[in-house]
Parts: sequence; C-alpha cells; structure tokens
Amino acid sequence: MKTKYIFLIGVLLILGTVLSGCASGLTASSWPGVTADANNAYIAGGPYVYAVNLQTGAEAWRYPAKAATSTPFYATPVLTPDGQLIVSSFDHKLYSLDPKTGAEKWRFEQAKDRWIGGALVTNDTIYAPNADYNLYALTLAGALKWVSPFQADQAIWGSPVTDGTNVYFGTLGRHVYAVNVQTGKQAWVQTVTGAVIGSPVLGTNNTLYVGSYGGVLVSLNTNNGEILKQEKTSSWIWSGPAQDGTNVYVGDASGMFYAFPMTGSGQPWTQQLNGAIVGSPLVSGTTIVAGTETGNIYFMENTGKNVRPVAVAGKIYATPALATTPAGTLILVAPTSGNNLLVALGLNGATQWSFTPAK
Repeated sequence: MKTKYIFLIGVLLILGTVLSGCASGLTASSWPGVTADANNAYIAGGPYVYAVNLQTGAEAWRYPAKAATSTPFYATPVLTPDGQLIVSSFDHKLYSLDPKTGAEKWRFEQAKDRWIGGALVTNDTIYAPNADYNLYALTLAGALKWVSPFQADQAIWGSPVTDGTNVYFGTLGRHVYAVNVQTGKQAWVQTVTGAVIGSPVLGTNNTLYVGSYGGVLVSLNTNNGEILKQEKTSSWIWSGPAQDGTNVYVGDASGMFYAFPMTGSGQPWTQQLNGAIVGSPLVSGTTIVAGTETGNIYFMENTGKNVRPVAVAGKIYATPALATTPAGTLILVAPTSGNNLLVALGLNGATQWSFTPAK
C-alpha cells in the first residue's frame, strides 16, 4: 500500500506539471535536502534552512529569521569553492548565504517557477535547474553567465552533472540534454522511456547513467547521446543512480536495489529491501547506503553482502549525505514525518545525535 501511495503521489505531481503546460503541479510539500562541510550539516527543511553543528547536533543558525510557510526550502543546499551556501526555494528565488552565519549575500530572482533540484557548482559557475523549463548558468556572484538560460522541453527537477565540456540533465518530458558549458547551446538531446526526475551520474568511458520513471536505467554516450544500454527495473526510479567506478547502484519503488556492472567483467546483483526506495544511494568506500519509505536505512557491502537495516522514525525519501568529522564519518539522514528533522548515524548504524528544531 505504501508503494502504491508514493507511486500515486508521483503520478499526480508529474501529470499536474505536464498537463498544465507549466510546473505548477507540484504542491508546497516535499522532503528535505542535506549537505555538509567540515563544521556543519545544512538542511533545507520546509520553512527554514538550518545549519547544524556536526559535533553536537545543535542548531548553529537558521534562515530566514521569520518563516514563510507558503514558500518552503527543499532543494539540497550546495557549497561553493569561495565560501557560499547556495539554497533555493519554492518562492522562485535562489539565495546565497554565508555558511558560517546564515547571512544573505545575494539572491537571483529571474526564474519563473519553483526550484526543486539543487544546483551544480563548479569552480566558477552555478548551474541551476528550474521547474520553468530553464537551466540557468550564473557566476559565483549571482549574475547570468549565458546570454540567456537554456530552455528545455519540460520541467527540470534533478540536479545536473558536468564533465567540463557539457552539462547533462533530464526533464519530465522524457528527454536527456547535453548543453555546452561555455555557450549554453544544446550539444545533443535524447528521448528515454519515462520522465527523468532525479540526477544523472557520470561514469567511465564517456558514459552517462540516467534513471527514469519508466523503470529503466539508461546508459548514454556523452559524445552524442546514443543509447548504449537499457537495464529494466521492476518499478519506477525517482532519484538518480550512484556509482563507485565498478557498479552503478539504483533503487526502485518496489524496494528492489540493483548493482549493474560498469564493465562486461562484473556480475550484477540485487537486494530486496523493505519499502519504496525514493532517494539516491550513497557510496562511502565499499559501503552502500540506501533509505526506504518504511523508515529503514540499509548498509550493505558493494558486493551485495551483509545487508544491515537500521530503523529511523519517519519515512526516508531524501538521499543520505556524507560528513567527515574528527570523530569519524557520519551518515546524515533527513526523515519525513518523523520525530527529528536530521539524524546522524555512524558507519556501524549507531545514532550519534539527532536534531529537532526549537519552535
């Protein structure tokens, strides 16, 4: 029933967007996005963006000072090389914050719809996908870099990736695009089976891996968009895959978790997990981490062995995040409808701390 429930929500969201001709089908609710640096975890969790101390789990700051519940933050925050935290909101605005204090540095207000996917940041550019069908390229100061944004066929919900030549992303219109990073012009476009909701991932040998709502993991040639391979899954894929140089990992709505070899010499494997897998997997060395709608975080080896579930109160829709502290590695989990907004786990699955915002 739970898988059917999240499946129905996904269908309604996508149909509302596609049939309306704009990205207004998404309601003002989603799941939090998390990232971290050496000091803090940053979580976009509804009316606020929070900075949480990685050592203590205590709140360092929140933005804005007064919440506006009609324009929440959910897209994953992104850190820049020059010391900014880029956050985006349902209010059509992209914000730059000081990660130390939460003070606003600048805002970009030219988008016409909601920011759902997090931005991609390189050494000198912010690539920000919007539900208004546009991919915006900005300087680190928040100014437009391309003459005009690149307009795709439909809403862009997933974060893009880049190999330095092109930036790659998918749309709800069942297309995958490659756009030249310098000119903002289309290099190629390819049609795939089903809407692309999550982020693609780059592999070796000029290969791009894309998960689709049609229940297919597609391998594309980054040079020309040619479809190299298609791996069928048992249900739809919401978020994008992850890879470790050996395998590509992805989960689907039936709770099936897949490892597809990146070369012909490897062996594929699967694991049936309890609950729909909505977020992308997290790779930490030889450990793979995946969350499910039933509130379980699964730790497993990259061989598919030693699967260890850890129960977390709430539903796990968000992709787990990795943080490195002097005390060790943390897995940051942002449950939905749970008691805590953020939970930090060790690689052994033990809870290190949890964060519940003060009223």
